[in-house]
Amino acid sequence: MAEIHITGINYIEINSQEGLEFKYKPEVPKLKLVGTLLNAESEDEEDGVLFLTQKQLNQVLTNKDVDLKLVDDRWTLSKPLTKEQVKKVGLVDVDAEYLGAAGEFKCYEAVKVS
Repeated sequence: MAEIHITGINYIEINSQEGLEFKYKPEVPKLKLVGTLLNAESEDEEDGVLFLTQKQLNQVLTNKDVDLKLVDDRWTLSKPLTKEQVKKVGLVDVDAEYLGAAGEFKCYEAVKVS
């Protein structure tokens, strides 16, 4: 289990990848957040993928004034995150299971958001 923080969001979409075995509520549909993730243990910040439920995404973004718009079945930021928003979103702890790498991206599944 790794503690990660979201420090940037490229886009969010409904997960369409088959064959992934999720440990946290496998029957609940997952969203796929593609962005910049910070691994708290190694302090490495890199582009990655985080699979999470709608409820978990709401926990991360609530009261952060993040404005998303829907374009071609993807939610993207209406405007880039400000430094203050990056701090607020980045302070949210996400306990996640490492699923493996997909090309250049490390993939995680959110298990707990606090």
